[in-house]
Amino acid sequence: MTVERDYSFLGPRRSAPDVEPSLKVGIAPTPDFTLMSLACFVEFLRHAADESDHSRRVYCDWTLLSHSLEKIRASCGFAIEPTGLFGDPRDFDYVVVHGGILHSREPVPQALYDFVLKAHDAKVPIIGLCSGQFVLAELGLLSGRRCAVHFSYEAALRSRFPDVIPVTDMPVVHDDPFITCPGGLAAINLAMSLVGKHCGKARVHKVLHYFLADRGFDEMRNSVAGEDELGLSCPDRRVANAIGLMRQQVFDTSRVEDIAYQVGTTKRELTRLFNRHLRSPPGQYWRNMRLNSAHWMIVNSDRSVTQIAYECGFTDSSHLIRWFKRRYDTTPARLRRLRSDIGVH
Repeated sequence: MTVERDYSFLGPRRSAPDVEPSLKVGIAPTPDFTLMSLACFVEFLRHAADESDHSRRVYCDWTLLSHSLEKIRASCGFAIEPTGLFGDPRDFDYVVVHGGILHSREPVPQALYDFVLKAHDAKVPIIGLCSGQFVLAELGLLSGRRCAVHFSYEAALRSRFPDVIPVTDMPVVHDDPFITCPGGLAAINLAMSLVGKHCGKARVHKVLHYFLADRGFDEMRNSVAGEDELGLSCPDRRVANAIGLMRQQVFDTSRVEDIAYQVGTTKRELTRLFNRHLRSPPGQYWRNMRLNSAHWMIVNSDRSVTQIAYECGFTDSSHLIRWFKRRYDTTPARLRRLRSDIGVH
């Protein structure tokens, strides 16, 4: 079967303006960088750079930099090829150090550190994206400065670099000549900031509309909303960040003390905050979160109770059964049997 594929009518009808891009960005990823942050950032630039979805680099330009042209592996396992080598940082309006997994087995190349220092000496603004700010901190460039960091890395930043001021409640932090962003969807906020400054707000609105950014997100959040949504919207960021960490560590054996330390407080203070805002101590809140996960697995999977207990952070199946019965007034086996008898899946 021969398939004809011709969508040329969707292409540009006029040649691109012969202008110098208003925004040029050099991006230097570390090994095991996060693909999502890179994609959010670069895709925003791509759509801002041209009309419609034509991908011409008219108003913005970007280069993926490295010390060699060997592929750089992302944390998801995909590998991408650099499009340029470290050279003169003055070729760019910004140099972005794009991080990822901090405990990567592959070290950050010395050439990347050298390039960052060269950019700093040349007074080129430097951006730390995802965990890229740790590279800047390792070079001593963020001493005494405010730094946007993902809440899960706040404790690591405080521990390794106590003279850096972590900020977990802002998507972008400007502390000239540095800009930091915790990554994820916040990379879109970073791109918005740069495009708005160098290309105008009209380009920002054009991309947001194309991304359908004003549609669907509330519905998606509502479809997965649970009882801990109230906590995630808590005005005290220590509570919201603690719940975020609890969500990440459902089957981990961390203690409330560990969570409190990671959000920059003590177990006693975190307990006071949970009781004040959520009417529940953090240990109970976390246990209920684990029980919610266990309940879903009992109903929707054929995993054994022992396996579910492990995945949900209980010491053994007896431990899970005891708390499960207190919460739901039934045992996992009885709930599963009932669901099977009435044919609910």
